[in-house]
Amino acid sequence: MAEKLMKKSVWATVGKTLLRVIMYLLLLFLFFVIGLIIGYAIIGKGNFWEVLSQDTWRHIIDLVMK
Repeated sequence: MAEKLMKKSVWATVGKTLLRVIMYLLLLFLFFVIGLIIGYAIIGKGNFWEVLSQDTWRHIIDLVMK
C-alpha cells in the first residue's frame, strides 16, 4: 500500500515539474516575441508584423554574416 502511494506521489511530482518547465518555456517564448515586437516596432519605428517575417530574419542574418 505504501509503495503505491509513493509511486503516485513520485509521478505527481514529475508531472508537476514537467508542467512547470513547459509553462516557463512558453512564457520565455512569449516574452521573447514581445521584446522583438517592442524593439522592432516601437524603438525601430517598423511595422510590428515585419519582425515575424522570414524575409526580415534572412536580411538580419545576411547583415551579421557579412
